[in-house]
Amino acid sequence: MLQILWDLFVGSADEPSTPARESNKIEAVGTMPDITVLYDGNCSLCRASIARLRRFDTRHRIETLNLHDPSAQTRFPQIDREIAMRWMQAVDAQGRVWSGADAWAHIGLLLPGWNLLAWLLLVPGIRWFAAKIYALIARNRYRWNSAACADGTCSLHLPGASSPKS
Repeated sequence: MLQILWDLFVGSADEPSTPARESNKIEAVGTMPDITVLYDGNCSLCRASIARLRRFDTRHRIETLNLHDPSAQTRFPQIDREIAMRWMQAVDAQGRVWSGADAWAHIGLLLPGWNLLAWLLLVPGIRWFAAKIYALIARNRYRWNSAACADGTCSLHLPGASSPKS
């Protein structure tokens, strides 16, 4: 079961981890996304998750924005950058913020064919378990994916690492 969830949200390690684009800003004038997802663009696991999300978002209801984009803090002053570096954040058009597994649940509600899984993630017992699994993955994302991080930026986030790989 964990492997299925991992593959659905993250994908396999064989997928390319370099972003095709840093954000998918909604282009139409006056169009507001249902949710904007702020993610750590320096994290290969996060970039792979966002790439997968973009493929599933066929209705273009979700905007993705690299947390390191200079406009992120200006557009979303309610986001605490330190928290956002630990937990993916999703902000809806009303300014409500969801983090981690709750963010994935609300994202899933907008994706075709994902409603059932999204609702399951919101069920109290499953929600608690999903939050624990998300926390485990988030806490270890740089450690587990450091080999996929050719430029060494992942090693910056590992305990005891002071500089990127040469």
